[in-house]
Amino acid sequence: MKTSKDNMKKLFVHTFGCKVNIYESEVIKDIFLKDGYGIAKSASVADVVVINTCTVTEKADHKFLHLLKKIRMENPSAVIISLGCFTQLESENEVLKADSNIILGVNNKYDIIEALNVYKGNSFVAVPENHDLDYADHELRSFQDHTRAFLKVQDGCDNFCTYCTIKYARGNSRSRRRVSVLADVEYLSQKGFKEIILTGIDLGSYTDGEAYGLFELIYDILKYEGFRLRISSVEPWCFDDRLIELFVKEKRICPHFHIPLQSASKRILKLMNRKYSIEVFDSLVSKLAQREDVFIATDIIVGFPTETDDEFNESVKYLESSYINYAHVFSYSDRPFAPSSKLKQKVSQNKITQRSRILRNVSEHKLHKFYASQKGKEKEIIIEKIVKQADGKFICSGLSGEYIPVSFETCTPYKKGDIILTKY
Repeated sequence: MKTSKDNMKKLFVHTFGCKVNIYESEVIKDIFLKDGYGIAKSASVADVVVINTCTVTEKADHKFLHLLKKIRMENPSAVIISLGCFTQLESENEVLKADSNIILGVNNKYDIIEALNVYKGNSFVAVPENHDLDYADHELRSFQDHTRAFLKVQDGCDNFCTYCTIKYARGNSRSRRRVSVLADVEYLSQKGFKEIILTGIDLGSYTDGEAYGLFELIYDILKYEGFRLRISSVEPWCFDDRLIELFVKEKRICPHFHIPLQSASKRILKLMNRKYSIEVFDSLVSKLAQREDVFIATDIIVGFPTETDDEFNESVKYLESSYINYAHVFSYSDRPFAPSSKLKQKVSQNKITQRSRILRNVSEHKLHKFYASQKGKEKEIIIEKIVKQADGKFICSGLSGEYIPVSFETCTPYKKGDIILTKY
């Protein structure tokens, strides 16, 4: 679609969910930009609105459906395209179908221009089955308004955790070819990005041939200069001694690791089909904690069916006493297709809410304790926001390698994306 600037159609993309979705939304923007579209400042003034959905929790579903209705009311003439994990699993949802013009799934979301060209005013659903999928690659050459670049290298999952539907939404685990990954790394390095965030649905399962896994990929990525590397979530069973040593000793890898726990109860971990014991998990975290000033985060699910007070307290006590600095606390909710939804003995919603509050309080305490331990230390900050004050000075803010939000005042006219050293 080629138009003059005055007649240029405008796109708005709203993203729910994980870093993979953020990356894929950037790809979608890139596809539209190459087709002659501009980027709208809000959904209310866009010609085309794309909503990239998440279905990891019931709350995520509700947020999406509420936003969908809101956008339809505010901009009735827009072509709304809903796609992603929710639409892959719930393509017949009544609200989804009523307020979307085009519904795509997960693995055909990059076919969005073709779908739009087919659209002639009659809404349609095009959600293919996601069995035995190959990696859907796309050369990304534009990051709109980002100071840090996301780099997706893996999709899908083969783990079958019983509480999760992402396996069913995303399909089998599949990886991007290293040649393609490294070409993007070279490009991003040359474009001056000071941080690359390596991401995937199950990043630790990355493979490109029998003897080439995540360790080898990171090793090759670090041959390129000029940026620090942040690693997204990696499952505990994906670590071997080489990967642990690389995380601990390689200074260009951000000292910010996310290792999902989900529960500290042996019985609950087994019901969840998690492939480790709390002892194995703790040993891994203790080894990673050898990295100086490292920030270690985790996920914990509260209120998994049959979870007792004592089992919940095991998670509380572990979070209090371990090297974990922060826990993302998820209140359990039954998900369509998830085996755990069939477990009969449910924890009451009131108890889930109460337990979540307790664990979040512990998590916040650990987080602020970590922040306090870093006071006065020099941090490498990527500037993400700059506010000029009346006196001509600037307030700059950004993230450290440890993922600490840092703000400072300066007379220097830095640019967004600059990387500087400052005391926290």
